[in-house]
Amino acid sequence: MNPKADDLVKESMKLENDFSSSSHVIDTLVKEGEPVVQEYKIPDRYNKDTLRILMVNTEKYFVYWEVSDETLVKNNIDLGKDKLYFKVFNTDNQELYSFESSFALGKYYVKRPFENMNVYVKVGLTKEDDFIELITSNTVHTFSSQVNLPSSEDEVWIRKKMGWTEVIRSTIEHSEQGVSSAKYIEEMEKIKHFIEEVEEKQKFSSSSVVK
Repeated sequence: MNPKADDLVKESMKLENDFSSSSHVIDTLVKEGEPVVQEYKIPDRYNKDTLRILMVNTEKYFVYWEVSDETLVKNNIDLGKDKLYFKVFNTDNQELYSFESSFALGKYYVKRPFENMNVYVKVGLTKEDDFIELITSNTVHTFSSQVNLPSSEDEVWIRKKMGWTEVIRSTIEHSEQGVSSAKYIEEMEKIKHFIEEVEEKQKFSSSSVVK
C-alpha cells in the first residue's frame, strides 16, 4: 500500500474514533441530566370509611363508597355472606330509595327524579329487620326542572323608560357600520311597549326601578 494512503487511513480512523468517543460522552451527559421518573402506585383502596353522593343530572345520582376493614370487623360483617344496605333519605328523614351491595368498595347510579330537595345516603346493615347505620354521606340539593321567573321582589337592572331610548340612541350612533337603524328602532319600539305593559301591570312610579 502507498505509504501516503496508509497514513490517510490511519488519520481517518483516528478522527472516527475521536468522534465516536465524543458522541458517547454527549449521550452520557444527556442521560445523566434527565429527571428521574418516579412511579407512584395508586392503591386499590384507601381503607377509610367513605360515602359520597354526586349529582349527574335531574334524574341520575352517583354514589361511591368504601367501608374500612376496621368497621367491618367491629360490626361482625362478613361480605362473603352478608350485605351492605344503602338508603337514600331527604332531610325530613323520609326514605326515597334503597339498594344493596356485597362489596366494601364500590359505586352505584341512582336513577330517580328527586325534585328540588336535599338528599343524602346512609350505609348500614340489617339485624332482625332493624337498620343499623354505619356511615352517612354528604348532603346535596337536587336539581329543579321548574323555571324560576322574576318575582316582584327581584331586581332587574333596567331603568324605566330610559332603557329602550338608550339602546335606540346607541343603535343610531353605530348605523354608519352598514346596519339598518330602522330595523333596530322597530325592535326597540317592541321593547318599549313591553316595558310599558310591565309597568302598567305592576303599577310602578316613573322614578322607580323595574322590579
